[in-house]
Amino acid sequence: MIKEWIGEYDTKNTEDVLSALREIMQEVALAGLSRTNFFEKAAFYGGISRP
Repeated sequence: MIKEWIGEYDTKNTEDVLSALREIMQEVALAGLSRTNFFEKAAFYGGISRP
């Protein structure tokens, strides 16, 4: 199933595959949190992470 999801991304190299995998894992985690009504009590705030 994950290979199919990665196939939906335009991956050209290993770095692209890893980026796609990170996005997929984030989607799965957020879907799980949403199903437990987590977002009724909490929220994430986005931003740019800089080293």
